[in-house]
Amino acid sequence: MNEKEIIELLNSEEVCLGNNEEVNKKLAGLCQNDKDTNKTEYRLLLKKLLLAGAYIQALLDSSNDAVCVIDGNENVMYWNKKAEALYGIRKSEIVGKNIRHYFSNLVVTKVKSGNSSVVEMYHEPHKGIYVLINSYPVKVGGQTIGSISVERNITDMIRLHYKLEKKSEEVDSLKRQINKGSEILGLFDQIYGHSQKLLNVKAKAQKAAQTNATILISGETGTGKEMFAKAIHSASQRRKQPYVAINCGAVPSSLFESELFGYESGSFTGAEKGGKEGKVELANGGTLVLDEISELRLDLQVKLLRVLEERVFYRVGGTTPIESNTRIIAITNQDVEKMVKNGLFREDLYYRLNIVPLYIPPLKERKSDIPELVYYFLSELAQTYDKNLIDISPEVMAIFLHYDWPGNVRELRNLLERIVVFANNESIKKEDLPEEILEILFNESYNDCAVLTKEKKDLESKLIKEALQEAGGNKRKAAESLGIPRSTLYYRMRKLGIKEI
Repeated sequence: MNEKEIIELLNSEEVCLGNNEEVNKKLAGLCQNDKDTNKTEYRLLLKKLLLAGAYIQALLDSSNDAVCVIDGNENVMYWNKKAEALYGIRKSEIVGKNIRHYFSNLVVTKVKSGNSSVVEMYHEPHKGIYVLINSYPVKVGGQTIGSISVERNITDMIRLHYKLEKKSEEVDSLKRQINKGSEILGLFDQIYGHSQKLLNVKAKAQKAAQTNATILISGETGTGKEMFAKAIHSASQRRKQPYVAINCGAVPSSLFESELFGYESGSFTGAEKGGKEGKVELANGGTLVLDEISELRLDLQVKLLRVLEERVFYRVGGTTPIESNTRIIAITNQDVEKMVKNGLFREDLYYRLNIVPLYIPPLKERKSDIPELVYYFLSELAQTYDKNLIDISPEVMAIFLHYDWPGNVRELRNLLERIVVFANNESIKKEDLPEEILEILFNESYNDCAVLTKEKKDLESKLIKEALQEAGGNKRKAAESLGIPRSTLYYRMRKLGIKEI
């Protein structure tokens, strides 16, 4: 090989990138054969070029990124293995060819033309292939002679992102459904117990909640009727609208009509200027709960019936009909059907209220729920009063299961609260129970009740009757005057055969 051939070889664009195996062989031969030239400078230069080309080739092929090099004419000078894998184009096919024959959306050519670099640019060279590009112009003596691009394949990452985004939307949708389901269940989940009687009434109430039907909830005092009413509202389509409750037995008869229907300005002495909305109007669009509906006066029953049937009412002193879109839930602890027979409650109103009857069973009819209720209340109360109660003795649980609970769930919770307040141990034992409970179950004497002694039943009966008469038949006041819980008063009245006064 003469000097001219060596110079042509050195000028070859493929030498320093080592793409042409023939060029490499000739270079290697020159480096090993001193007879081809006597010029040591050429020989040393060729060795350096060969080594540089070999290292560059190894470096580019070992890269985890796709590497492409183009010359000034946009012909591909180098194409590494990652580029082959990414684009499915073999090096032998693309090297020496114009890159525009293979790609239409190119960054590497823009970099060469614009003489500016690009760093971590998001790019989609082919549909469905996503890369991050670092691209720089190649300059010699201030002149751009080509460009190089290094492309990191992020296709899997993008696809995973889309999948995660889709899954995230699905999760959000599920959350919305779960939240909607939670709203529908709402307070029903807080009505504890798994006895069949309770489950049946809960299922019935949940179905009724999805309608606008009027509901009559009946049951003994303390069974949780108000909680059922709130649960029905929270599970209904009206849950975002007002929930208004009025106790028909707590409002004086003379004021009840204005409380229920409101009044116009100047309709009576002391009426507010501008009038006032009543409970029916305040509950418009939502739910109106009429607690102790059996206490409602007959004349007001007629007006309530009109609201239910015609969906209109008048304020006290008013002449303008007001439309009502209010759902009525009535609550009673009385036998309203019996009251109808005795002429104490309007038959037409009863049937209008009793579209969906819900009877809440007393605790004595679902004693299998007692352990669940006990442990739930104990946990709640122990946290409230910062106590370390963790257990209840089997003997106490047996007593609870044997007791009839005339005050129902409310009495159970109140009793447990009293026990927790005075508890000194981590476990509740028989001695922690109030004496009235023990006396009822085991005929033990009262130590703290000076009135209800065991001297004679007739004396006890006389004292209870007198207390009831003084209280006007109000058992709560009678129990307070006797110094005993209302539940004990109920029990002793049944035991002694005392009828209500």
